[in-house]
Amino acid sequence: MARPKNERTLTLYLRILAYLRPYTRYILLVLMFNFLFVIFNTLSVWMVAPVVGALFQSDTVEQRVEGTDTPAPEPLPVDGEGEDTSLNINNWLKDQLYGYIYRDDRTEMLQVLCLFIFFTFALKNLFAFFEFFWVSLVEQRVIKDLREEVYGHILRQPLAFFSDRQTGELISRITNDINAVNVAVNRSFTKIIRDPILILLLLILLVSISPSLTLLAMVVFPLSAYSIQKIGKSLKRKSRRVQERIAGITTVLQETISGIKVVKAFAMEGYENERFQSETGRHFRAVLRQIRLQRLASPLSETLGVGVMASVIWFGGQMVLKGEMLTSEDFIRFVILLFAIMEPIKSLGNLQNNIQVALASGTRIFDILDTPVTITDHPEAVAKSDFREAIHFRGVGFRYQPRGERILDDVTLEVRRNEKIALVGSSGAGKTTLVNLLPRFYDVVEGRIDIDGIDIRRIRVSDLRRLMGIVTQEVILFNDTIANNIAYGLANYSRTDIVRAAELANAREFIEHAPDGFETMIGERGVLLSGGQRQRLSIARAILKDPPILIFDEATSSLDSESEFLIQEAIENLMKDRTVFMIAHRLSSIIHSDKIVLLENGRVMDVGRHAELLERSDRYRRLCEFQFAQ
Repeated sequence: MARPKNERTLTLYLRILAYLRPYTRYILLVLMFNFLFVIFNTLSVWMVAPVVGALFQSDTVEQRVEGTDTPAPEPLPVDGEGEDTSLNINNWLKDQLYGYIYRDDRTEMLQVLCLFIFFTFALKNLFAFFEFFWVSLVEQRVIKDLREEVYGHILRQPLAFFSDRQTGELISRITNDINAVNVAVNRSFTKIIRDPILILLLLILLVSISPSLTLLAMVVFPLSAYSIQKIGKSLKRKSRRVQERIAGITTVLQETISGIKVVKAFAMEGYENERFQSETGRHFRAVLRQIRLQRLASPLSETLGVGVMASVIWFGGQMVLKGEMLTSEDFIRFVILLFAIMEPIKSLGNLQNNIQVALASGTRIFDILDTPVTITDHPEAVAKSDFREAIHFRGVGFRYQPRGERILDDVTLEVRRNEKIALVGSSGAGKTTLVNLLPRFYDVVEGRIDIDGIDIRRIRVSDLRRLMGIVTQEVILFNDTIANNIAYGLANYSRTDIVRAAELANAREFIEHAPDGFETMIGERGVLLSGGQRQRLSIARAILKDPPILIFDEATSSLDSESEFLIQEAIENLMKDRTVFMIAHRLSSIIHSDKIVLLENGRVMDVGRHAELLERSDRYRRLCEFQFAQ
């Protein structure tokens, strides 16, 4: 049974706030400065009225100036309903204040009052600065923690996770959504603590001055709260749409920039520009709707508040003029405090909007974090650092989706140590899928794969993948030096090892002619190198790793004849004394394999050496005839 919507919302918000838990000591500092800010902020507002009284209320001050040794206390006001307000915080504060600031000379008294006000405001702003500093520290640490957690969780996902999602969408969630959550939490965290306390203190002062006027002023707040709540619900929906539009923009950027060569080759700059403008237009409209709602909340609550203020001034002012209820100083104080309480109330209204923004982005972030990592270490996983005997595929079946098309069906195969295995078949036969199961990029749906008699699902994933080196048609290099790309993922190596690996991969000559040799930066994805050079670096990387099992997936299919010759020679160097799985576009490169596995429609149709298959397999013979005819 689904939980109520409000309960889910609260759970989600508490989950976001849970990222503050490691920084409890900083939060305590924030709370301390928060409390001090509230005290001095309230005091700074309350002290404005005595200045007005010192300037314009001649009765009390004149009495004090005319020579009395001790100031005569002002008559304590009694409201129209006969409620004695003598024992309240307002009068206590006045007694304390006049005890410190009273002077016979009105000018001197005004001077002391001004000094009091200056230091009160100075302390208020000092504590506000310290509060902001520590909140910013927590804010940046939380955004770092959350971003690292999401990134780490994405890295642990199997390949199927990435095939179902756009790269730009994932980038947007790590960047824009986390920023939105962080800003919203940062803005709301201090307000959710500070503003209620500030409202409470100001409300106590208002009630102590006049309960009747306070009751009149409070009539508007439920109406304002209801309006803000309705706006907040709509804002959450629109915030989610804004983040989705940002993800769309990021996706177009990522696809266009990474495929810029294709864009230019097909003269599609205009099309891509229109596509980008379409996404930015959708984002613009979504943001405009969001901003319209955000900006509506503040003026709406303020307008309602000013309406109450005008009513209070009207009714309270008449009472002062008639001498029925308040002194002029207390009425001025009441009006100032009422104006002051409107700001935190309006801030709490905006808090609802900030929370809705956080929830909208938080939903998208936790959608990633709640996606289970399906390929993990078994609870009883064993360590394995070598390959000694054989690999067995035992009745292996696989499909990418639970109810999708079957890609592999009952594949049974034995590969002995140091055997060279070639996988051939038409496109879509399941060759790449089969080799992707070996390092557990995907897990088998049926059957099992054993290495030395151990189910690979019971071998630690990191150990399993260290046993293998993979060279694919699409070479992945990083915007780093040639040396660092060759040594990627390895810790224990020397420059001599890197040079030797490059030499065996037939890469040393072009590396030494590069501007900075092995320290040459190769650009994003190795864009500054040719296809053959990138492939040789990939082979050098595999040689340096020195794995017992090698997987070649169409490693030479897109190269010219000269590059293919150099790389084929490098591959021969790499394959010595290793178990090799090879998927080759050109059959001429695999005719000397120990076994050739013919796959069709996900099933093993035949296994044998080249000559054997030519003799008994019509399908293999047709593949060879087609290849050599070309």
